[in-house]
Amino acid sequence: MIEAIQKNDNHFSWWMPTYTTLLIMGAFILVMYSVDTGTAFSMMEDDGLVQILTAVVLLTSCLLCLVRALRKTSPVLKWAQLSYLLLIYAMREMDFHRLFTEEHVSRWKLYAGPFPLQDKIIGGVVVLFTIIVMLHFIGSNLGVFWRSLKAMQSWAVHVIIWAAFLFCSQALDKSRWHGLFFEVTLEENMEFGAAIMIFMILLRFPLVAQRKPS
Repeated sequence: MIEAIQKNDNHFSWWMPTYTTLLIMGAFILVMYSVDTGTAFSMMEDDGLVQILTAVVLLTSCLLCLVRALRKTSPVLKWAQLSYLLLIYAMREMDFHRLFTEEHVSRWKLYAGPFPLQDKIIGGVVVLFTIIVMLHFIGSNLGVFWRSLKAMQSWAVHVIIWAAFLFCSQALDKSRWHGLFFEVTLEENMEFGAAIMIFMILLRFPLVAQRKPS
């Protein structure tokens, strides 16, 4: 009996980020279908509740990594890089680039089109720096991640689940059902779920990350 309870505890502990994410997503989807359609759509707009909470969760994750970097928690470089990447992630979700450039900084249209030179310079610097940080972060951690994934370690599996949430949300955004209530509800809540998953990974597995070389 005790062994059975311990196995259940290990199972729930292993899948805790997934269970937490699905629970929160399910609760929000239930709310969307409980209120009138107009209210639900307003909650999922760019300045609506779901988008705001998504940004808050991502910025909290960014600050969590930044605090670890400032406290010199090993590996410092990894936490600093992850903090920056999460900041870019949050800014993208908030369409923050529109405050500085007329077009999205990742689109070729900005650099080839008739936009102000300062917009092109700002966009180019941000994109180039982000690519450098991302490539270094992925390159220096890919080996550790792949070995952990082959060993079916929880944190590595949950990174894959996070990527699946993010990929599905982007696919829905470009699907033929785009704009329909069920599609918007699923898309926005998957984006929210991806943000929650990142936060849960950072909270649940800090020691794993600290033990890996940067």
